[in-house]
Amino acid sequence: MATLFKEAPITSYPNTDNRLLVIDWASLSYHQFHSLGSAKNKEKYGLLDAEGEIQLWRTMMVTRLIDYISLFNPRHIIFALEGKDAWRRGVVKEYYNTHSEVYWNKTEYYIQSDNDVFMVQQAGAGFAVTKFGPDTLKDLAELKHRKLCDMPEKQRRMFWDVYTAGGDPILPSYKGTRKKKPWTFAIDKKVWAEYRERFAFELAPLFRAKAVQCMRAEGDDVIYASVKKYAGEMDDVIVITRDSDMCQIDVPGVKLFNHMTGNFMKEDDPAKYLDGKVLSGDTSDNVHGMAFVDQKTGKFKADKKTRISEAGARTLLESCPNIYSTAKDEGWVDQYVRNRTLIDLSRVPKDVSAEIDMALDAPESELGGFERLEFWCVPDMIRRSYLSLQNAGFYAVNPVVGAIPFNRALFAPPPPPKENVDVRPDDVITASNIGNLGGIEDIDVIF
Repeated sequence: MATLFKEAPITSYPNTDNRLLVIDWASLSYHQFHSLGSAKNKEKYGLLDAEGEIQLWRTMMVTRLIDYISLFNPRHIIFALEGKDAWRRGVVKEYYNTHSEVYWNKTEYYIQSDNDVFMVQQAGAGFAVTKFGPDTLKDLAELKHRKLCDMPEKQRRMFWDVYTAGGDPILPSYKGTRKKKPWTFAIDKKVWAEYRERFAFELAPLFRAKAVQCMRAEGDDVIYASVKKYAGEMDDVIVITRDSDMCQIDVPGVKLFNHMTGNFMKEDDPAKYLDGKVLSGDTSDNVHGMAFVDQKTGKFKADKKTRISEAGARTLLESCPNIYSTAKDEGWVDQYVRNRTLIDLSRVPKDVSAEIDMALDAPESELGGFERLEFWCVPDMIRRSYLSLQNAGFYAVNPVVGAIPFNRALFAPPPPPKENVDVRPDDVITASNIGNLGGIEDIDVIF
């Protein structure tokens, strides 16, 4: 599993003139924004309104970027941004639309997803949800039932929008559990999320960085594509993130720096880490671990109530090292392929990879004006930010400060288009247009 070096946060790092810095923009942004709610910052800045939160967060982001430039002296910088229509959502919907079974009688529905069964009843304008284990399925066998994809579209959409009292979706929509996490800030969460991405594009010209966003790709996909594309041309690549999923990256010269701890993350066996992650799932993304699988033997067990945990994944890999063959032989390969597709960063669809590659090949942004720093920063930070930029070797023109020399190199001109694109790996689920699924429209639905 991923571990951190035990040293204190690093304050210096060996210099090189050919280093790439890749920044997980969402990860760093969330860290800085949520730190506004710390007791220390509340005492220092008091109760902030929405504009005050944004202003302080912008200042913290600029200062943190300057810190990383001073520490690592990168030649190039990439901001890896989140897309708004991530391809993995479609993969998850397609999987559960074809693998979930819906049962019903005159008063309620029962829907099975993995080894959970949920009873859904109408309750006023909403729904009452009760959760059962897999042993309930044998009691439902006599009821009317269909695959979720064969239900009318109205009912399909309804089930994807039903949540338990605890805020969990009954169908494990991708990243669907994040909605229940409390948001305690003055600014609306969606407003901040939209501004977060826009701010990256505003900053990119100032820092001579590339802000890379593809609508169907996540930041993880952009990071992986960046290190695969450029690692061979760089002395090293440093990825700023706190996402342990990046520990699956096994590319020479790539190092993962945890912005929460100020230390490097290291995984001794990235391939084994990935195998374990596929089996145990990813709770932060609401990707379930393997269901109905005995963690000691890999045998399919129809009455197993729990899913494979991280510890269970390690046990299973020790007893079944050829895990894909075990999954095929024991009849649970579909969910294994689902998780491999969602978690393995090398399984990004061919068309999404091509979009990312085009964005990476685009020329850097033109150097933007520095005159808006007063809008970005609280007044007592302005002079310190200018001086930090000057010490870091940045160039900026400001009517008050004047010219500051900037020596960091630009990206090389984009190479000619590639004639051949990597072939999509085997066993990758492709997302289809869920709205075009069929469905039996004349069943006797109850609500």
